[in-house]
Amino acid sequence: MSEHENHEPPAKYSYAVGAGLGLLIGGAVGLFTDTFLIDAILGVAIGLVVTYLVKFLRP
Repeated sequence: MSEHENHEPPAKYSYAVGAGLGLLIGGAVGLFTDTFLIDAILGVAIGLVVTYLVKFLRP
């Protein structure tokens, strides 16, 4: 492998991971607060926003 190859996954996988982690965290919080659906949707939204913002932190 050459040292100039890009080793990052495509952006669509990054968004899927962000949404999935947001769903897990939001769902877990929702189970304890009895508002599962609202917290799960909010977690997905936050996960997507964080994934979008992380693109600007990379060099």
